[in-house]
Amino acid sequence: MASGERGIFTPEDAQSEVDLQKRPPRTIEWRPNPTQCIELIIPPTVYPPREDTDLIANRLIQLGPGKGRKFLEIGCGSGALSILASSLGWDVHACDINPFAVAATRGNMEKNLQAGTIKEGGIGPDGFPFEEKFDLIIWNLPYIPAHEVNELLGPMEEAGLIDTDTQGLQSRFLSLVGKNNLLATNGRMLLLGRTGSIGACENFAIRSWDILEFDDGESLTVFCLWKPWENAENVFVQSTGSTNDDLFHKSGVGTHISTALQTSGRGRRDRKWNSIEKCYAGSWIVAEDTEVNPGLLQLSGGLAVIKSIQSDRLKLKWPNDILIDERKLCGVLVEGKSSQDSTKVVLGIGINLQASNKVIDGKEISTLDEIEKLDFKLLDRRLNSELSSLIEERDDIPPVNFDSIRAEILTHMKSLGRPRYCELVYENFGLNERGELVLGHNVIDDGEDVSWV
Repeated sequence: MASGERGIFTPEDAQSEVDLQKRPPRTIEWRPNPTQCIELIIPPTVYPPREDTDLIANRLIQLGPGKGRKFLEIGCGSGALSILASSLGWDVHACDINPFAVAATRGNMEKNLQAGTIKEGGIGPDGFPFEEKFDLIIWNLPYIPAHEVNELLGPMEEAGLIDTDTQGLQSRFLSLVGKNNLLATNGRMLLLGRTGSIGACENFAIRSWDILEFDDGESLTVFCLWKPWENAENVFVQSTGSTNDDLFHKSGVGTHISTALQTSGRGRRDRKWNSIEKCYAGSWIVAEDTEVNPGLLQLSGGLAVIKSIQSDRLKLKWPNDILIDERKLCGVLVEGKSSQDSTKVVLGIGINLQASNKVIDGKEISTLDEIEKLDFKLLDRRLNSELSSLIEERDDIPPVNFDSIRAEILTHMKSLGRPRYCELVYENFGLNERGELVLGHNVIDDGEDVSWV
């Protein structure tokens, strides 16, 4: 494909597209599983099934029968995945910006005795071709940088594989889904992209599901996205005594309450959490009537804060503090209560947003406005989605990966320094499965016993 000063798509590319259309289509047999063979007629400029197609197909098969639920594929190419989805019982809708792909998908659908609604269009300025709500949306995101493209399929189709969007295709896609209300209640999205290329946003939680590694070290990942704790109550109150205490009178995992003024907040060892001029306090019910790992839940809360704010100045002080320049910005507290017939675990997060007096009880604190002025509601949405991404459990999303959480937390801990315990400084340290600090043969469960140098 021609590129450079003339842009991604040039007059020469247009002529090349016309020339390529003169070639005959090819017919292939695609086998998404050992017992199924799908015959596809593929025009010369339409994307054929590849390894990335197989990766999504494998996940689609594992999701099980569609049972008539609505399915949407963006960028359907030759129609392979849409045909598979239809054969699994989904009510299929699909679109592509390449008119030859639309024609190929329609023809291949009919050839394989499947049905679907196929339209021309996609993520772009011309409006999205569907208005329904979908239970499952899939998109094999363009993931090839422009400088890596070789002409394989023709300029039009290759342009659809290149990520040149300055806004970010993920951001544009999720904005479209939210604005058009495309995702049904308890719906999910599967996006395929380069590993590490897709992150959470304030409206959707995200977790990786399947990874395909190549010999050159590159890898692709199928990401699952959903609305965080969609069926749980989420409320804001102007002020309250303690958001943690409030939640002990409610029920439902994911139930969330936030406030800008907390008059009886507390930290570890029942210390008072002093509410400053502008602060954030939020709590979530994270478990009911089930065994939990309170240590890693607490660390997950700190990790959610770091992911929501995204600044190299933030340091995680094990087990429950977030610092800026050795001054406390945020505290995380996990509490549990049991009654005769139930057990409930609540996670609370308190963040200093802004203050004129930054000395409390003789100790200097830090405030978020030293890094950025973040709107309260936006911060709350980010925390909700990041925490959901880390610890929400549902049967139809990827399982929680506490090993990955622990490894990421350790990386942040090491940026703070080295732990000192009983007058010894430890160059190496770790976290066990309970989130406790491991120093040599010592297992520490209380941060008061450790200082950092």
